[in-house]
Amino acid sequence: MKIWIDISNAPHIHFFKNIIKELEVRGHDVIVTARNYDSIREILNLNDIRYQIAGNHGGFSLKDKLVESSKRVLELTEIISKESPDLALYKHSVEASRVSYGLKIPSLCVIDNEIAESQNKLMLPLSTKIIAPKAIPLREITKYGVPRGNIRRFYGVCELAHVRDFVPDEKVIESFNFDRPLIVMRPEPIKANYYNGDRHKSIIRDIIANFPIDATFVVFPRCEDQKKLFDFENVIIPEKAMDSLSLIYYSDLVISAGGSMNREAIALEVPAISAFPGQILAVTQFLINLGIKDHSLDPKKIWKTAEEFMTTSYKKDVRKALKTMENPIDVVLEEIEMIED
Repeated sequence: MKIWIDISNAPHIHFFKNIIKELEVRGHDVIVTARNYDSIREILNLNDIRYQIAGNHGGFSLKDKLVESSKRVLELTEIISKESPDLALYKHSVEASRVSYGLKIPSLCVIDNEIAESQNKLMLPLSTKIIAPKAIPLREITKYGVPRGNIRRFYGVCELAHVRDFVPDEKVIESFNFDRPLIVMRPEPIKANYYNGDRHKSIIRDIIANFPIDATFVVFPRCEDQKKLFDFENVIIPEKAMDSLSLIYYSDLVISAGGSMNREAIALEVPAISAFPGQILAVTQFLINLGIKDHSLDPKKIWKTAEEFMTTSYKKDVRKALKTMENPIDVVLEEIEMIED
């Protein structure tokens, strides 16, 4: 089969990288398209993934978002109509769903964010089959007109795919001072449609400012506008894309106002705390209920929880929970095999 994979956000690369490898081992021809956004190009290059760039992010303006999405549909249509794939595979890509539907290409759509209503409303009804964590209630998918028979659910989180066959690279942390804790942080997704907070502020900045002990913070801003918020002597902002999974693996704690990096940490058995200033995702609540993640917007409470996570039997509890979960790579490959048959 010829399989088209579209990547519209940087974390999607880690989700699809091992799927791409496995598909190619099985003899499938894989085409990858990617949006020119954030560090997508750099991370694709780091992972030796061949790709074609199609479209840009629209930024903060609703009008610009619509214009750039429309342009991206046109660019993808030109590429995909020539390639004629047998299947489209994507994670939260409005443009891929529109193009695959318009060109009558069967599609598999992976989702793990039920609060991204604008995306889901445009994407889910056009997708042939939906793959989602069981943590997301069925009604959050069927309310968009998706028949239950078109939904495949799995017990776990998408980030388990990110760490399949993962081998950490010690070179990533050679320059760090390990006489103090190493904490990885990610600010709010200020360009996302579902984010309604003040993009000129960040809970992550407040947490750093109120941290009670000496530590090194590695912060991954989502855009240039966010960089100026983190003018602290003990903050490191990587100048280019790096092996963030290895950095997380060797860190003491991850605190993110997003989602993927926190869940990557948990998949790597590293303590993680969510500080997203909005509705808690179903997958986040799932991990909180298991006792392996916490959520708070109170810096003092966050550091109290951090101390507990970093000094108790956290890794043992996480390892036990992870053993019961399904890896979404297996689910995706199984669905592709069913289409192939």
